[in-house]
Amino acid sequence: MNRGVEYFNKQKVKLMLFMKKDDKIVVESQVDGNYRNAYNVNITYFYEDGKPDNRIIYGCDCPNFKDTKKPCKHIIATGMAADAEVKAGNIYFKENREFKREKEDKNSSNRIKISENEVYDEILREAEKILGKKEENTYEKIEEKEIKEFREKLEKLKKRIDKTKIPDSEKNEYKLALEIEQLSSTLSALRVKAGEKSLNYIKDLEYFIYSVENEQFYEVTQKNIYNPNLHYFNETDKKVIKNLSNYFKKKNEFGMNFNNNNYYYYGKPQGEIMNPILAEQIFSAIENKKTIRSGSKTIYVTGEYEPIFAFQEDKNGNKKIIIRNFTVLSSTSRYFTLKNGVSNIEKFHKMSDAEWEIMNTLTDGTRKGTEYLNEISGKLFDEIKEVLSKYEIPIAKVTEKYGAVNIFVEEGNGKNKLQVTISCIEESIRTDDEYFIPKKNKKLQREISEDFQKYASAQIIDLEYKIYIGFREKQLKSGDIVLVIDRNEFSAMADIIDEKYSEKVNINVSDKIKKVRKIGVDINIRSVGNELFSVNFNIEGIDEKDVETVLESVRNEEKFVTLSSGELVKIANRSTEEMVGIVDAMNDLKIGENKISKIKALQLAQVSSSINKELNEIEEFKQLFQKIKKRENKEPSNIKVKLFPYQQIGFNWLKNMYDIGFGGILADDMGLGKTLQAISLISEIQLENEDLLGIIIVPTSLLHNWKEEFYKFSDIKPILVEGNAETRKELVKKTEKGILITTYQTFRNDVKNYKDKKFDVAILDEAQNIKNVSSLVKKATSKLESAVNFALTGTPIENSIMELWSIFDFILPGYLDNITKFRKKYKNSLNNPDSKKTFNLKNIVSPFILRRTKDEVLTELPEKVENNMIVELSKEQKKLYMAYVKRAKKELRGFDKEENNNLKVLAILTKLRQICNSPQLFDENYTGEVAKIELLREMIPDILENGHRMIIFSQFLGTLEEIKEELEKEKVEYFYIDGSVKSKERMEISKKFNSGEGQVVLISLKAGGTGLNLVGADVVIHYDPWWNFAVENQASDRAHRIGQKRSVQVIKLITEGTIEEKIIKIQENKRALSENILGKNNGNNNKDSKEIFEMDEKELMELLSFEK
Repeated sequence: MNRGVEYFNKQKVKLMLFMKKDDKIVVESQVDGNYRNAYNVNITYFYEDGKPDNRIIYGCDCPNFKDTKKPCKHIIATGMAADAEVKAGNIYFKENREFKREKEDKNSSNRIKISENEVYDEILREAEKILGKKEENTYEKIEEKEIKEFREKLEKLKKRIDKTKIPDSEKNEYKLALEIEQLSSTLSALRVKAGEKSLNYIKDLEYFIYSVENEQFYEVTQKNIYNPNLHYFNETDKKVIKNLSNYFKKKNEFGMNFNNNNYYYYGKPQGEIMNPILAEQIFSAIENKKTIRSGSKTIYVTGEYEPIFAFQEDKNGNKKIIIRNFTVLSSTSRYFTLKNGVSNIEKFHKMSDAEWEIMNTLTDGTRKGTEYLNEISGKLFDEIKEVLSKYEIPIAKVTEKYGAVNIFVEEGNGKNKLQVTISCIEESIRTDDEYFIPKKNKKLQREISEDFQKYASAQIIDLEYKIYIGFREKQLKSGDIVLVIDRNEFSAMADIIDEKYSEKVNINVSDKIKKVRKIGVDINIRSVGNELFSVNFNIEGIDEKDVETVLESVRNEEKFVTLSSGELVKIANRSTEEMVGIVDAMNDLKIGENKISKIKALQLAQVSSSINKELNEIEEFKQLFQKIKKRENKEPSNIKVKLFPYQQIGFNWLKNMYDIGFGGILADDMGLGKTLQAISLISEIQLENEDLLGIIIVPTSLLHNWKEEFYKFSDIKPILVEGNAETRKELVKKTEKGILITTYQTFRNDVKNYKDKKFDVAILDEAQNIKNVSSLVKKATSKLESAVNFALTGTPIENSIMELWSIFDFILPGYLDNITKFRKKYKNSLNNPDSKKTFNLKNIVSPFILRRTKDEVLTELPEKVENNMIVELSKEQKKLYMAYVKRAKKELRGFDKEENNNLKVLAILTKLRQICNSPQLFDENYTGEVAKIELLREMIPDILENGHRMIIFSQFLGTLEEIKEELEKEKVEYFYIDGSVKSKERMEISKKFNSGEGQVVLISLKAGGTGLNLVGADVVIHYDPWWNFAVENQASDRAHRIGQKRSVQVIKLITEGTIEEKIIKIQENKRALSENILGKNNGNNNKDSKEIFEMDEKELMELLSFEK
């Protein structure tokens, strides 16, 4: 109740609609709630014979009302606001019409604070006056008031500069852009951008439409304001506006709430939840005129007819009439798109009335019904055909296919220029006499041209895709696309063709630039003794003077190279593809004989099938390959628990690599039990060797956790290396067998104590601790002498490919060459995560990495839903941010470029992040509003009221202190963990929280990244983003791990237009690089981000920019 009064006093009720209809008054509102979004409220008051009958229906789409069905704070605030509006005389009614609130109550501070019952009583009394006998007199008074208000408005209009209506021809076009944001597999929202040049998201779509229709100003952003006197819309956008207006009127007229009230979505966008009615209105407005963005896809609604029924005949002559494979917007929508997987363009068609009726009658409108009909339609062929014929419904050929695309390459005007013509070819397809439309593959044609322009600096000659004039004595067909491209960039185009369109595209090259011919490669290998091997390498059909040119093209991953003769030679074919890997693996490759080591030969075997085949003929390697591929499924002999199947596989992999003597990286996701698998390995090899001497190096916070895990799962009593320096030195010296466990910091300080120790096995836990190749910890571990080394880490790559080299330098020194050669070879991998070099590196390292994700092995684990929540800086924060950006740019320009400015750059970026987060950390005198804190005040009560418990992460201790103050004000029980909290105390907090104590855990990101089990939480909030996704994932997995029973919601708070949005882009690129090398490639091809310290001045300036 108090929260409702508080919402009213804070003017949270932003938009109200009143309507009198027959025997009821409907009040609808939008109330600001969590996450800068509004909840929709409706209250209906019923009357009989002009008198209230005490029936009230109310609803809200907030989660609290969904659970309790009792008046929530949003309903109470709406009732109070409606009462205030009626009392203020801002609302009056005419039969069956609705009115928006015309003005904000500027005297809101003088509003009377009244109880919940009084709200309803007051509304009923006011409504009785309106609907009762005095309605006629009330209307007359209101009419007088109305005339007075209109006179005032007319006087204002007289004073305006532009006294006459400006024609559209003298205005600037105000544009709309439509987007569909996918919220889940079943829920999406329409978002609309608007603007003259720069388009921004409209926050209140309904009010924007209302403003446009009533020729009122609307502020999209401070610098983007719709002005009806200066702006006009094109015809398509006018239709979109008209249809949206119709949609909102229907929605409000009938008190409908088309949104899905049962879906609790923390990051609800500022848009309109998609539903069949809204989709019909939007699609009909943009048909053949406008597209909609939906993630990486573009939706295009066409007026072209496309049949949904198809004729099918197999090789035995069996006939069927089936329903084609298509997707509809919803079960009640007639718009559909065929599933063809050709491009990122989804082309939507509309079913005819007859098709709609027949399909739904035969299938009940379900996917299962469609599948069943397709299965039995052979038995009902004649009957189905007869019905379709009577309804005059066309039938497509299921064997239909688009024609191919021809690409013709010839010399262009200018040095090193090529002219590329892209033409469609119609293919003749066998048809029956029922229905067929031959199709040119214009979609593919356009997609190819767009790719060419994207990946190379291509210029299109005719922007409308139509050529009606002759070009260099060659008459081009209408519809041909003609591009001009640099000759040196042709290999980029060839890459796209080979990878995406090889079966549908023919390339023809003019004789004037010589016929494309392929080259051959000859490779053989033999043993020459002393663990050395000879690789003989030759390129066939190339003059000696062109060999280096070819090798350089291979290094640059080009598929075509221009020889000294001017000939264009294709070097991307089956015989030369593996040459890329060989050139990558051998830095000093030369034509003829090359002598290499055994470990280098093993590396070449991963990238060259020819070398792999030849090495298999050498007995030494034959046995080695067999051992590497060996896959036992043995259970560990001396472990007190039963391993999960995937853990048993992990144990056997570790044991196999130990037996071979190679070591490896166990890179399972956080929470999958890497510790248990490692303990199982040590227990097993100790059974075989009672004198086993091993060492495990762990983060400080996990030292005692490892000890407890050993006690819990095995009979081994590990030796913890702790105490003062002298005690540790004596302990290491006297230990001849057993398992030592120490921390990275302790080992770094004690490294001299280990110089005479030779271990049988060494394990690094959270091995990303040695990712910095120049750190003292990395240098210390490099001095460790051990027969076999293992690394445990869920994040072998967090920021840079160099981190992988650092870990491999521990487990297999020399396998990835020295650091200088490796850096030179793979320095651009972050910018090109999908490159051939990255693919080859994956092949080289894959035998020595075992990685499983939770999605793969824990199908019973509840889902983890991740959302970025966009937060707008407060006015005071924005002013402070902009001022510092200006100052920071000046500082950057003043840096001496010859010096190492990394720390200075990092300091600047950190200050910007502090302003986004907690401006007081930047300026202790700051007293303005803090956007994220305001948002958190909204979020925490709602999340806790709905039975959730949460973890809040931040990298700034000062920020955590601010959040602590808020929690204490709200009397929320919490736990606090930062780097000063000892390991034992952290474990105690974990036990208490998971047993039900406390509602919130506040954790500094670095302190909470490893070793904690907090499955008692099901909401994780990252208050500020970190530079790489892996650290955040590790933190989130404190809650999303074995033992979690509920789905976990991960929310990242991102301030709009600031450095935080840039950080998210950098995260995405690092994720793509990691997944491509470690084996989970989801097709991310983002090439926009670099390491911060690799950025030039221009890129740093872009990082500092503020996007409104």
